[in-house]
Parts: sequence; C-alpha cells; structure tokens
Amino acid sequence: MANWTDIEMVEAVLHHDNHTLERCYRDCKSYFTAHAGAFFVAETLIDDIFQESMIHLWREIETRRIELCDGRLHRWNQGTLQPLNCSLRTFLLSIAKRKHWEQLRKQEHEVLTDDVRLLDSSRYGDAPPAEADEREVRERVVTDAVLGMSDRCRQILTMFYYEHRSLDEILALRAENTSKVGLKTSKYKCMQRLRDTVRAEFQRLRLHP
Repeated sequence: MANWTDIEMVEAVLHHDNHTLERCYRDCKSYFTAHAGAFFVAETLIDDIFQESMIHLWREIETRRIELCDGRLHRWNQGTLQPLNCSLRTFLLSIAKRKHWEQLRKQEHEVLTDDVRLLDSSRYGDAPPAEADEREVRERVVTDAVLGMSDRCRQILTMFYYEHRSLDEILALRAENTSKVGLKTSKYKCMQRLRDTVRAEFQRLRLHP
C-alpha cells in the first residue's frame, strides 16, 4: 500500500510540497520496479522510462489535465472531464507502457533504416562500382540473416515491415500469437536477433554497419 493518497499527491504537485513529493516518488519507483517486468522487454530502458513517465504524470497534474472534482480524481479526455478509474500508480504504469513501446518502435525503425532497408537494392542503382559492390555484400548478408531466421520470426517481420500489416492484422493471421502484447514482444525479440546477426556478420567482414 502507498504511504500517500492520490489526492495528497495531486495537492503536493500543485502546492510544490517537496516533502510529500519525495515520498510519492520513492513509493512510485518501488511500485514501478516491482511491476515493470510484466511488460518491459528491454530492462535497460526501465530507469529512463520511469523518469519520463513521472515527469509526464506531474505535468498532467500541473496543467490540470488531472484534477479534483467532488473529492475524486478526473482527467480531461477529448474535451470532456471523465473520472479517472484507476490509481495514480496504475495510471503511471499505463503512461510507461505507451512510452516503452514508442521507444521500442523508434529503435526498430532505426534498425530497419540501418540494416533491413538494404534489401531494397533499387536504392543503389546509381552507386559507384566499389560502393555498389560493398552494398551487394551487405544486401546478401541481410538476406541470408532473414532467411536463416525461424519461420515464426521471418513471418512476423515480413508481414510487419514488408507487407506493412498492422499488429491486429498479424494477430488475426497468426493463430500462434494469442495477444497483442505477446506479438509485440516476439516482434521486438526477432528484430533484436536479426540486428545482432547482421551486425556480427558486418563486423566479421569488416563492413561498416
């Protein structure tokens, strides 16, 4: 149980009560650490995501997107003030989940643009001969890495990146995946394996990633 109430935290933020905020912060950090493992697939992001999420939560309170009304917490959503039907600690986790997946999507996009885009050989039609030769090698490395993946990973990445299917569409097509969270986790781990394989081979061949 928290050693503070949601109302106390809101009032502490609005009145800059640092003593109460420190208690809230420590408790939220303990709660977050205990529960984050249920959905975080990248442990290295936990501290950064917690800090960003706490700042986001406090900003929601400071700007009165979250406010007290008749002794209960409410939140403005699409122009209407609606009851906040969860605790602030639970709301903090929901913020963190969104930021976490945004961060993973950003990382995946960087990997895609750095490595997987090499499959599109049409980009390099006008490249100088030496550069074109190296890019052909890089393209082959990525192609071999994709072909060497498990059927599950190859199907997920192909549908998401090359067929541009949404997670909901992939979930409907793949009976093996039973939840969107599980599918996101699988996609992330598959992409990590692909990136590690490609970069290891680049390093062996002394190619720049």
